[in-house]
Amino acid sequence: MLDACAAPGGKTLRLAAGGARVTATDESAARLGRIRENLGRTGLVADRVLAWDWLDGPCPDLARFDAVLVDAPCTGLGTLRRHPEIKWRRLPSDPAAMALRQRPILANAARHVAPGGALVYAVCSPMPEEGEAVVASLAEWTVTRRWAAVPPSGDEDAFQAFVLRRTSDIA
Repeated sequence: MLDACAAPGGKTLRLAAGGARVTATDESAARLGRIRENLGRTGLVADRVLAWDWLDGPCPDLARFDAVLVDAPCTGLGTLRRHPEIKWRRLPSDPAAMALRQRPILANAARHVAPGGALVYAVCSPMPEEGEAVVASLAEWTVTRRWAAVPPSGDEDAFQAFVLRRTSDIA
């Protein structure tokens, strides 16, 4: 499995703890150091941990995976309950601006999904620009499952997550 936006590493560790063979990438080499430290501290193993900026295109050092997870950088508006200062740091235009960054990240990571494999896209934002609109922009892919806490209930954060499969794999 490829964890395409892995830092700070919670998803990578959780997947490895569940027995998945994980390759973790992130644009920040410094933040990947934290993943390596946590893997060492917990005794868990990732197949690879490498720096890659998905805005630069598909990663030439990686093959294809049965599953690719893109927990994309987002506005974080779904975490307002825990981080109320976000409302003062965001502009009304930020969700649309972030979507311009999320689309190529998702499209480039999608190139690493093996035939018949799954692409999972997630954001901690309730905004449709960062969720539904981003996955809808990915040609030849269909949403097969969707989870959302929009609006959130109880003490959870707002989020959106989608499982996508190539349209040709579904038929």
